[in-house]
Amino acid sequence: MASCIETNLLKRWKEFNEKVRNGGRFSSVLCLNLGWKHYLRCFYLTGIPRSNSIGRVSDCISNLNDTLANSEEAIRRGEYAVIRSLIRVLEGGVEGKRQVDKVIDKCSSMQNLREAIAIYRNSILRQPDEMKKEAALSFFVEYLERYYFLICFAVYLHTQRDAHFSRSSAHCSFSDWMKARPELYSIIRRLLRRDPMGALGYASLEPSHAKLVDTADSRPSEMGQVAALRNGEVLGPQTVLKSDHCPGCQHPGLPEVLEGAPNFREIPGFPVYGVANPTVSGIRSVIQRIGSSKGGRPVLWHNMREEPVIYINGKPFVLREVERPYKNMLEYTGIDRERVEKMEARLKDDIMREADRYQGAVMVIHETDDGQIFDAWEHVSSDAVQTPVEVFKCLEADGFPIKYARVPITDGKALKSSDFDVLASNIASASKDTAFVFNCQMGIGRTTTGTVTACLLKLRIDCGRPIRVLHDASTPDLGGGMSSDDESEGHPHPPASLALKSRTQTRTNDAFGINDILLLWKITRLFDNGVECREALDAIIDRCSALQNIRQAVLQYRKLFNQQHNEPRERRVALNRGAEYLERYFRLIAFAAYLGSEAFDGFCGQGESRMTFKDWLHQRPEVQAMKWSIRLRPGRFFTIPEELRAPHESQHGDAVMEAIVKDRNGSVLGKGSILKMYFFPGQRTSSHIQIHGAPHVYRVDGYPIYSMATPTISGAKEMLTYLGAKQTSKERFAKRVILTDLREEAVVYINGTPFVLRELNKPVESLKHVGITGSLVEHLEARLKDDIQSEIRQSGGRMLLHREEYNPTSNQVSIIGYWENIFVDDVKTPAEVYASLKYEGYDITYRRIPLTREKEALSSDIDAIQYCKDDAAGSYLFVSHTGFGGIAYAMAIICLRLEAEAKLSLDIHRPFGSTDLPCPPLENFNVQISDEEARKMGDYRDILSLTRVLVHGPESKADVDAVIERYTSSNP
Repeated sequence: MASCIETNLLKRWKEFNEKVRNGGRFSSVLCLNLGWKHYLRCFYLTGIPRSNSIGRVSDCISNLNDTLANSEEAIRRGEYAVIRSLIRVLEGGVEGKRQVDKVIDKCSSMQNLREAIAIYRNSILRQPDEMKKEAALSFFVEYLERYYFLICFAVYLHTQRDAHFSRSSAHCSFSDWMKARPELYSIIRRLLRRDPMGALGYASLEPSHAKLVDTADSRPSEMGQVAALRNGEVLGPQTVLKSDHCPGCQHPGLPEVLEGAPNFREIPGFPVYGVANPTVSGIRSVIQRIGSSKGGRPVLWHNMREEPVIYINGKPFVLREVERPYKNMLEYTGIDRERVEKMEARLKDDIMREADRYQGAVMVIHETDDGQIFDAWEHVSSDAVQTPVEVFKCLEADGFPIKYARVPITDGKALKSSDFDVLASNIASASKDTAFVFNCQMGIGRTTTGTVTACLLKLRIDCGRPIRVLHDASTPDLGGGMSSDDESEGHPHPPASLALKSRTQTRTNDAFGINDILLLWKITRLFDNGVECREALDAIIDRCSALQNIRQAVLQYRKLFNQQHNEPRERRVALNRGAEYLERYFRLIAFAAYLGSEAFDGFCGQGESRMTFKDWLHQRPEVQAMKWSIRLRPGRFFTIPEELRAPHESQHGDAVMEAIVKDRNGSVLGKGSILKMYFFPGQRTSSHIQIHGAPHVYRVDGYPIYSMATPTISGAKEMLTYLGAKQTSKERFAKRVILTDLREEAVVYINGTPFVLRELNKPVESLKHVGITGSLVEHLEARLKDDIQSEIRQSGGRMLLHREEYNPTSNQVSIIGYWENIFVDDVKTPAEVYASLKYEGYDITYRRIPLTREKEALSSDIDAIQYCKDDAAGSYLFVSHTGFGGIAYAMAIICLRLEAEAKLSLDIHRPFGSTDLPCPPLENFNVQISDEEARKMGDYRDILSLTRVLVHGPESKADVDAVIERYTSSNP
């Protein structure tokens, strides 16, 4: 039996080592040298208790007070901050660490992992040489990560024990188990990788030998003593229980005050309410205030807290580190409802055990009016300690029609798509007269986002599509609104307030408004109903802005970031917070568009379509790409544009033209957008193939593969005729042309000339949607066509267009607006243009495969292009914006595919690629080449590594180089 278990265990370990190597930086060679196999064997064969609960506190841990005074002993036991955080969050973490320590000691014949970590730590602290210190720090981090992941792995083995022994298919891999617990990765990122020097700390506070308060009950007199002696799973060493209510948390501008329920407010026109974390009596006050009673109006209470909360004698307390009592413990980032509620249950058990130790009391800390911390003993009984779930169950048992839901959100972060789905499901399934209450810690950041989301859902469910702007019930103006989240940067009091502005006032003193952020302009016009849904969202944000206006917070932090006299740290903090608010607003726009689509119909009984927001977003990778652009480069969204730094006279034409542009209201051709002619100064015809109306026509030498820039309709006809796509007197048979459009921008043809969508203030900057699909681009173009036709009808057949003109005197390009008479039928999308050409007799197959330069190369892109291969094709034609650059990538793919098929059909038995580029003589192998020559040959380090790993790697590279050279030589 042991042999079978061992074999199965080693198999699991290979899978674990392979999948977690990148995350945990495991090395299989080092693992074998250090005896990891023996570790794993011991996990199964020596000491994992055969109980249903791995979460018990072991006997050896309970004797912590005997040795904690010795800091070196704490180091040898592995009492680091990152490990303490892990065993707090991970159910069974205490017992898992005990088992890992036991196994490490058994396998220490060559090296003891804990002692090795301590040795590297001491070397870092005592090493004067900076290079050696940095090397030791690297080893320290790597070894501590191994220790961390071994504890996770020990708990995983226990939780999956039954599945492993029964060889059931129900078990999950360690990789999947870790992915389901993102909070475990957030701990190691925050406490170890981002601040490796900070990870050198340990449980350093020693028990004080001060005189006890009461010799009769022998309770310690100081929190330092109590915190150092704590040994619970959650209420562990160096943790405290802090009162969740601090002085000054009630905002003075709110119209009503409920005792025990700070920052309570009602959203005008909606059965939606917000509040800070209340006491038990405060919850009852809220229920009474909103008109509910026993057997009365139902209430659905959403708790948005991510950190564990416990109620002691009816008052909320939260877990904190003794050294940072004001600051949220960010180790819970990504935790789900089930695990945070289990964590609260374990915290309750720890409190009850501590109360037994101290004669029915537990030490907590409170905060004075001036922000000072003081400790006190709180007397408790078995009924006096409750988790939030138990509090609401008691209220429900008392007859109150209240339901409780936990939706953990990280403080200061935007809701995830799955969080929106949870709220949507809860609110859609509630009865029509239900009141919805949201709370977080201070009732500001997460609560405001929750109320906005709930109001959007109620508007959609009660009124259907389309979501419309609300005109009744004015927005309350309190004269101030907090822009912070619940507890920013550990400050005990809310920071300074922001001045509220009306929705129509979108510009600050430096003339920068929310609509000047191009990202928001793009996403609004990306959706069919984007403009209307965003208007409804903005109206709801204003109604929910009693404590915070999400839109104005973006502009306020942008303003702080652009104030050069601020300290670099202040500007960096402002940038990060502003980016978080921008992402929050961005996600709300996307969610509003989702509610305004057919995908949500099934949730409110208005149709059969039923798709979650998460799945809906998954079908729109361009939205995800825009979201990631906020995280990767937030500064570009908050930098003041040059045109606002130094005001200058307009280059776009007279005031009438600008007024027309700023007054546009289409779903795509909206406010501030223009239609610029696709042709620009500097475009030219090819010296080899000259087609009027089709710039930059090129061909790959030896292949029937061509490229061109965006043509006019007449230019497209001439090019297709040149390729023989239409039967003429010269061409007895038409040759099929596979035409692939690689543009990711929205394009329309007006009077046979291509025009592209641009922004008035950035007329030469492409409006790309990274990751957008071909079908969505074509849909965007169809909506753009509708907007143009609507404007033509309203203006009596005239349309304001723009073009680029080059001034040789000033050597500058300017954007010129001009009027053109247009018939409605003269506006066509590219898909319609090529469909009509096919109807006229041109044998073409048209495909739209957007390739964005900013997007990383994906295997799916290569598949999409190579599947354009058609055995009946006479030639392949690729169209892009300029006809060069990235288009060569797509052409190379088809070239390689054609060459490979030609070799297979001829059944040539030779090394792959040897005909095109013969091998050099052996005597030349030792010739040294310069770095410049190596770069020209593409011999970069990563490319050489790739060719070494791939079968026929050098030959494949030679084939690719040959294709590139053919394209380059034929198109100088």
